[in-house]
Amino acid sequence: MNIALMSQLVAGVIVASFVAYNLFHYVLFLLVTRPKDASKIGHQLNEFEQRQLIEWTPKPNDFLKHDDETRTYDDVFGRYRDEQSNYSTCVFPRLAFSHPYEAEYALLKPRDGMRFLDLGCGSGAAAEYLARRSNIEVVCVTNSSVQAEICRRKFARLGGRGQVIVIDFDNLDLPNEHFDGIYALESIGYTKDLDAWLARCWRMLKPGGRLLIHSPGSLDHCRRTEDYLSVTAFFENWRYNFVGANLLVYKMRRLGFGPIHYRRLPFLAWGVTWNFIQHMLLWKYRLKMRTFVELERIIWRTSKVFVFGNPYNTVLATKPRHPHAPTLICSEGVAGVSDTDHELRASIPASR
Repeated sequence: MNIALMSQLVAGVIVASFVAYNLFHYVLFLLVTRPKDASKIGHQLNEFEQRQLIEWTPKPNDFLKHDDETRTYDDVFGRYRDEQSNYSTCVFPRLAFSHPYEAEYALLKPRDGMRFLDLGCGSGAAAEYLARRSNIEVVCVTNSSVQAEICRRKFARLGGRGQVIVIDFDNLDLPNEHFDGIYALESIGYTKDLDAWLARCWRMLKPGGRLLIHSPGSLDHCRRTEDYLSVTAFFENWRYNFVGANLLVYKMRRLGFGPIHYRRLPFLAWGVTWNFIQHMLLWKYRLKMRTFVELERIIWRTSKVFVFGNPYNTVLATKPRHPHAPTLICSEGVAGVSDTDHELRASIPASR
């Protein structure tokens, strides 16, 4: 085989691989932006989902023990914080190397004049993308002052259409029926009170408003105690709870959300997306995270059916325009309003 033919063959393989990889991303984009009706899930929790609500609940000081007892969240992620970074391990653009938050835009359907709340905003990558494509207002919530400064710089270029609040989102209290959409991209696993967190979102959403949640991992298909105990090591390192679609739908339905839609993509699919691969390389080689080493050990000793079938969850719930009285879960974090909460309320303009 001559050199010219070999070069053409290699070029053909490269082009075909590039096309196939982008087609793969486009299929995932279509799946995520067309979630299924959730009427068949979320009616009961298995024993491991019930256990995780007690045994895996993060504690207030877990922010100070991220990945290592001596490293905080800021210690771990401070090295690569910049205005171009995103913090989502998996997002679903139409093409592998295009902007990562196209699917979120399609799901939230922002229109000019709407107001959104980003719970756990990271560097504000998603908020900036939404605000650039539509004339909307976004309130970003983070407990990192470093993240907050990055977000503020971005919003300054957008005419001040964004506001950043530095607070633990479990202590957040903003006006009732204030937002057209609320989203949490891989942040809900940090809440210390899931019931109160969801009830707060219900209260802050306008009738007809949407709640979008991305959450990697779940226990709805866990069947063995040894798998549950093995994966517990990941929570102990990362301090992040695997809040899956079944658990979310179960909780959301009790509050009165409807309709609710969801999409679960197995790790075999989302684990080879371009964004996820970048994060894996970042965690292991740049940030040198102990969690990544633990994750590799978990994969080896845990059922491969559980590991590679573990889903990336997308849940999209709507607050009905004429809701029935919801079954709200009482919680001190919701009922109690501190001086800080009153200051936050005052900092947000009244609903239009």
